[in-house]
Amino acid sequence: FTPVPPRIPRDPKAQDHGWPNRWPLRTQLELAALDTAPGCARAHARAVLWEWKADDAAADDVLLVVSELVTNAVATTQKHRRPDPVRLWMLGDGASILFLVWDATMPAPVRDIATPDAEYGRGLAIVEALCVRWGAYYPDERPGEKVVWTLMQAAALPGDVT
Repeated sequence: FTPVPPRIPRDPKAQDHGWPNRWPLRTQLELAALDTAPGCARAHARAVLWEWKADDAAADDVLLVVSELVTNAVATTQKHRRPDPVRLWMLGDGASILFLVWDATMPAPVRDIATPDAEYGRGLAIVEALCVRWGAYYPDERPGEKVVWTLMQAAALPGDVT
């Protein structure tokens, strides 16, 4: 018996709900909302990038983005004392990588202005600097959940993914 992985929750504002199926490269990872989850997500992303034949120089930025997104999802899940996992999807097409991180909490991430000596608050500024765009949505099918997504250019990925 092989369980079916969870599908990407639908964005209620998307005009075409079949958009996830158009990405030829894809992976999904479900993690317990533990402090070790960001490291596991980075390891998974590194292995996937190797499999997708991405350049090591691009991998550093990708791993930083994955770490920030999963760290935020774990932190909010822990803060709200939810027993739910955190889910990461990576979708690629040779030119771009789309990351989607799901958690079972409502608060959308907010970009803070961090002071130079602040310990926290730089994550979304880093994501914003490294990504083409990012955002969040609330799936209709399961109220109380959110998906945070980022789109990165992946010029280091091979263009032919056949």
